[in-house]
Amino acid sequence: MTDLEFLRSRVPGYADYANADARHAVDKQIRAWLGEALSEVRERLRPSGALAERLDGLILRCEFSDQRVIRATDHARFDAGLVDHVHELDRGLVSAADQIREVTSEDALSTVLDDAARLLDERFGAIADAPSP
Repeated sequence: MTDLEFLRSRVPGYADYANADARHAVDKQIRAWLGEALSEVRERLRPSGALAERLDGLILRCEFSDQRVIRATDHARFDAGLVDHVHELDRGLVSAADQIREVTSEDALSTVLDDAARLLDERFGAIADAPSP
């Protein structure tokens, strides 16, 4: 199964980066998918202290579209290589959300929060570093 097939099977209406008109929607979809998992684990585990602050910070990153990503998306040339790479990163974010939904300890949550934040950063970096059309 390709990354795109995986994403379409998991995220209803996944908009896809290959479609220029849908690129902003994809960012919202992936952030919403991750944000829902983060909110669920916050209610279930009720972490405190620094871990709760990290979790809340990541939830905030998911609540709104990242204007840096929007601007980068508007200025990037989405060739097949970039589209495939961003699909791979989005798949990683969906998988991280799945892991977040399954964690049972604060230690496991800490690790997966790091993974999700790294993937969001990598996704932005891949788009921002892409050449302009």
